[in-house]
Amino acid sequence: MTAIGWAPKKNRDGDVDPNCWITDASYTVAEFLVDDLQVFSVTAPGQSVAMAYRAGRAGVVEAITDHMAGRAVAKFEGEAA
Repeated sequence: MTAIGWAPKKNRDGDVDPNCWITDASYTVAEFLVDDLQVFSVTAPGQSVAMAYRAGRAGVVEAITDHMAGRAVAKFEGEAA
């Protein structure tokens, strides 16, 4: 698995957005709860809609790595890409 650096994402005023990160490759990752389950949304650089939703960091890294390599990425885990 490729190491991808994450840093807290800041808003335009320079304040840290809680539960939101930006990767070294400019992907935005946001953490939230759905029915008490931890979910991460992954948004590609320059996009405004999440390209993928994952249940953990490993799934986020895999989605980003696949997207960067030009491979198809399923919107939700368990779906065909």
